[in-house]
Amino acid sequence: MGSQPGGPGAATDGPSGEGDHHPPSERGPPRKRRRIVISCGECHRRKQKCDRELPCSNCRSRNRESACSYDPGAPTARDYEMRKPSPGRHDDRGDRKTDEPLSSMAATWGYGQTGTSTIGFLKKIEMADADYADGPVVVPSWGSKQHSFAIREKYKGLIRQLPARTYVDKLIRLFLHEFNYQYSYVDPGIFFKQLDEWHSIPFNVLSNEGPEALSPDLRAFPAVLFQIIATALLLISEDEPSEFQGLKYAGTMTFEDLASEYSDSGAAIVNLFGKKGLSLTTVQAEFLRASFLKFTANVTESWHTIGVAVRDAQELGMHRDSLDPKPKDDTPEAILENQWLVQRRRKMYMMLVMWDINMCVMLGRPGAVDARHGLPSVPIDVPASTFQSKTALIQRNKDDDPPTPLTRALWLHELVFPLRDILDLEREGPYPRDFSKVDRLHQVIMGLNDRKPAAFRLENPDTRWDNDVDTHWIQPTRLYVAQLHEFSLMALHRPYIFHRKESRIQALRASLDLLELQRQFFESLPPRAWRSFLLFFGSFDAIVVIAAIYILFPHDHPELRESATQKVYWAIERFAAMQERNPLAKSAQGVLRAILAKLTRAVGGQGAASTTTGGSSSQTPGATSLGQSSATSVSPPSKPAVETGRVAAGAGPPVQEVGYDSTAMMAAADWSLPPMDNLAAIAPLFPTSDLIYHDLTGIPQQGMVAVPLAVEGGDDASLGTVVLPWQFEGDFGEDTVWQILNQFQSQEA
Repeated sequence: MGSQPGGPGAATDGPSGEGDHHPPSERGPPRKRRRIVISCGECHRRKQKCDRELPCSNCRSRNRESACSYDPGAPTARDYEMRKPSPGRHDDRGDRKTDEPLSSMAATWGYGQTGTSTIGFLKKIEMADADYADGPVVVPSWGSKQHSFAIREKYKGLIRQLPARTYVDKLIRLFLHEFNYQYSYVDPGIFFKQLDEWHSIPFNVLSNEGPEALSPDLRAFPAVLFQIIATALLLISEDEPSEFQGLKYAGTMTFEDLASEYSDSGAAIVNLFGKKGLSLTTVQAEFLRASFLKFTANVTESWHTIGVAVRDAQELGMHRDSLDPKPKDDTPEAILENQWLVQRRRKMYMMLVMWDINMCVMLGRPGAVDARHGLPSVPIDVPASTFQSKTALIQRNKDDDPPTPLTRALWLHELVFPLRDILDLEREGPYPRDFSKVDRLHQVIMGLNDRKPAAFRLENPDTRWDNDVDTHWIQPTRLYVAQLHEFSLMALHRPYIFHRKESRIQALRASLDLLELQRQFFESLPPRAWRSFLLFFGSFDAIVVIAAIYILFPHDHPELRESATQKVYWAIERFAAMQERNPLAKSAQGVLRAILAKLTRAVGGQGAASTTTGGSSSQTPGATSLGQSSATSVSPPSKPAVETGRVAAGAGPPVQEVGYDSTAMMAAADWSLPPMDNLAAIAPLFPTSDLIYHDLTGIPQQGMVAVPLAVEGGDDASLGTVVLPWQFEGDFGEDTVWQILNQFQSQEA
């Protein structure tokens, strides 16, 4: 064993090995061990492991390349390479290999990188080990040389799929103008800075070193680029000449096919690195991927991707203020830069929370965010002209400064809070212990609507910035915000429509208002925007709620029956017009036909409807009533539902058209309620979830009479034929409204 300073044999005089004979009182104090500082100045100050490069990887990842320097006389990186043990050998401090720190390995075992956990103790141990070790300090590695080579080649193969820069720049502009304001998840200033850094990377860096030489944010940046390009391509019409045709490499390829390939490439880049080296750019790429999946009707995959993004954001500590990053140093520049970084983190996590809650309410699925664990503070709404990193965070003046996309996001976040309470209420089932909770929450939602920012109001709005180029999104935002208000009311009362009359009328009115707002929103958009999920969001649920109320309770609210049938009719026209561009609208066609058939029969015997509504005398060209004109048929729509495009022929199974007696088919002699015990057992409605998860569809019964449903003049411009009765099919349970409607229809047929 080696002797310790000051211990036996610590000082020897010569070969005899005899110790020093000075009395103990005359000995000097024990000498402290002096160690050469082998890290760069920044790593030594922060007690981090340094790879001895210039600049080192830590300084590169923190954008502190200029501050990376070493003490004169310190060992060089080549000295370290000579002192490193051979691969597979063990060092003299134990059996642990020097390939990778335990803390990095523990992250792959499931330990959190933030908060108090076992990994925190491992990091402290490694810091102490780094302070007293004689050997080199090794940063987390990519594994074996073969594995590193495979990642480098895969990464190079993926980024080669990026289109030429001329295409990329145009698609970026299209995305930022047409889409980004909806969620403001891409900050243009930061994005273009990263884009310049990406384009300035030397070819030999990517070719020889690969992603290992890049910072975590820059390494994941191509994934963001792929998702932006993919989303922008969805806005390009196949029917019009386009400068992007050259991107296609197959004759029958569509822009959606091309967009899906780009989006898959972006997801592959994120998956290439696993959970090592997570960054804000990684979370950004995952959110954009989820958004793309929702646009292309892959809602289930979108929900899963949002869950992954939430978990990765929590891994980065974005879910708590206490885990916010600290400034690099005490300079004002570093403090300001850190404040803007914190604001960016909070904005991104806020949007993840909003998406998570909305998808929970829409799909009836559990979320990844638990508000009981706390949420970070909301970001500060600063003026749009504020330049990040060099300007202090100053609150936007609500009276003088124009709204920003963050203003929009903050108000949408306000509207989301009641949805969390709605989810809590739904846990009690259709018979909560106290219905006064429902009424109080109703008042909260109405109060929010009264506090709406002036620029986002539909009635007497603040229109000062409507015509500005940078705030072109304000007008459609008014309609969208109003829709979210009505959706919240509908979602609140929807679970109780079969058991409580007060909830039935509130859900009915909210659904009718939602369909009217959707009609106005649809007419304000060009056909290229019909793919938007915002046109599907809420409309399908509202149609089902209206139909379920009037089919099962046909004598309720006769004053709204005419408006209800017309608004459902118009909504189904819109879905038919969108079906070639909107996959969700296309998949809902069979269900909508079945609903229209049952609703038509339910209200047919309840009295005639006038041919005009609200004094409007206009009528869809060539439109006829649902069936032949008679005292018991439903009136035709009094206003065209589609003004921006031609209604396409509806998809559906072929049926044989025959003549029919409208009075016999449309009028139900006794459209009575099902047994009350059946109504009590109906599960809450989640129509969109049933459509997506349970393969809900509508199937016409064989041998039934077909009803031509003309929408626009000409034989080739009809919605198809409505067959009475239809049956709902899918993987739904016995306690759902679909099963009740099937049994009820069969009894009445």
